[in-house]
Amino acid sequence: MKAVKCSLISAGAALLLLGLSAPLSFAGGAKESSSSGTTTITYMNITARSNVGSSAYATGLYGAIDDYMAKHPNIKIVSESLDQTSYQTKIQALAAANDLPDIFDLKGSWVSIFANNGWAVDLAPWVNADAKWKNGFTPGSFAPVIRGDKIYGVPSQGFITSIVFWNSALWQSIGYSDFPKTWPELLDAVQKFRANNVVPFVMGNLPNWPAESCWLSTLGDRLTGTAWTQSIIAKSGAKFTDPDFVAALKTFQDLATAGAFNKDINSLDVDPARQVYYDGKAAAFVDGSWSISAIASQAPADVKNATRVAILPSVPGGKGDPNTASGGPAWFNAMGASVKDPARQNAVVDVIRAITDGRQTAITASLGGVVAYTDITFDSSKLPPLMVAFNGLMKNVKPVPIYDAYMDAAVIQTMNVGLQSLLIGAVTPEALAEQIQAAEDKVSAN
Repeated sequence: MKAVKCSLISAGAALLLLGLSAPLSFAGGAKESSSSGTTTITYMNITARSNVGSSAYATGLYGAIDDYMAKHPNIKIVSESLDQTSYQTKIQALAAANDLPDIFDLKGSWVSIFANNGWAVDLAPWVNADAKWKNGFTPGSFAPVIRGDKIYGVPSQGFITSIVFWNSALWQSIGYSDFPKTWPELLDAVQKFRANNVVPFVMGNLPNWPAESCWLSTLGDRLTGTAWTQSIIAKSGAKFTDPDFVAALKTFQDLATAGAFNKDINSLDVDPARQVYYDGKAAAFVDGSWSISAIASQAPADVKNATRVAILPSVPGGKGDPNTASGGPAWFNAMGASVKDPARQNAVVDVIRAITDGRQTAITASLGGVVAYTDITFDSSKLPPLMVAFNGLMKNVKPVPIYDAYMDAAVIQTMNVGLQSLLIGAVTPEALAEQIQAAEDKVSAN
């Protein structure tokens, strides 16, 4: 058996977890077609069909899937959806067991693991052969999945992962008609909200990625500047123990110590946290652009009408541009390495094309979703007002790298778990920086 070169879980643990996972199991090449001549293509993802109607991306994704199957009656697409935490465990277990689905969601930080272990098919021959498809994506969309001349995935959607959603009525009650532009103003607001028994920022960090993806990817850039992040990604000299990154961790921890977050930050999940905001018990939350359609469809009218969008404030002494927010594709559609037959590979790529090009993104964009494939036309007249406001905001905001779209999975795992400890005062910024750098050094040595 080929040894796993680098993974968040060992192969042995993965196989054990696979035995305990959900009953639906995939084998990419095990079942080419049924006796009726229908080819079944399996697809595992983090987007539940039950979110159609409330999520712009889910509506676009399953709309494209259903349309494709209607037009291709010989193709049956069988999908399984899991929450991100469960998905991460199961997809790596399936990979270690050589039992991946035909199509699966691949996170940017996992690309090296899947590429080095031969778990994902190089899609470059198909992507490069279809100029309209390839060039329809925003520049740089494929960067996280390119290794040499190989392309290991196709962007599924675009993101801005760090948007402040704030209840203007609550902020006006403490004297802020606009969202704070500077960090000292933000700290002042935190104290005023605490005096009024209002949670300044609610965060559901149970799955451990929100603190990093939605907060630190942008806050870190405020302190370090983007050149530092690019150096980390390229492994060209920057270290997590550099003073500017340690300062970012300290700024984050100081915000938590000041009382900015809910006390159950590490036991509250993402959707329940958003509900706290809907209930008027929190003044703001920081999340990705995917929350725009959720607010439009789920929030009470008074909260929806009062919600505004902003970006994190500037930080004194920071080296980064204050008009930035972490963004870009973070998840990609990949083909499992079990798919060997050329005809079946072509069929799988045709489905990937259908769920990533304008057949999906035109629907997603029309409902307020941020998309990576932009060669589309759609009716913008029905966009949620919050999406219109977001589009206006982003005209002057530059996207910067999302940490977990580019950095190695083992590094991100150490960072994310460590941030849970950092935000409750269980580890110092300096100690966490050392832990993250140790994980980086281990990855670089392999």
